[in-house]
Amino acid sequence: MKIVDSLIVVVLVMAFAWPAAAAQPGSDAGAWRTLAERLEGGAAIDVRLRDGVHFKATFIAAHPDEMLLQRKTRIPVAVEEIAYESIASMSRVQSSSMSGAKIAGIALGSAGAAVGALFLILLATID
Repeated sequence: MKIVDSLIVVVLVMAFAWPAAAAQPGSDAGAWRTLAERLEGGAAIDVRLRDGVHFKATFIAAHPDEMLLQRKTRIPVAVEEIAYESIASMSRVQSSSMSGAKIAGIALGSAGAAVGALFLILLATID
């Protein structure tokens, strides 16, 4: 009799837990659609799909059920439709331009190397 009671408890727990677990992907899809609608065409994005595929792409357009992307590959590929339900994560790619601090650091390092080379030349000429 205890096995039957335990089985009933397990079935009831699963019956109440299943709708909450099944509803989550739909809410994620709405969030990805909202984000895609705010992106401008040509934006560089980083996408990870639910099946584990990860790629960088150029955003083309947002549609009600999917978005249009062009993957960044060595060999150009066609624009493809990606369903919002298949997206696990999506973010904007940071620009790779150098900041002012990096440029200043490179300039100071180069100037220091030039001064050091001139100092060594001066030492070599002194007898």
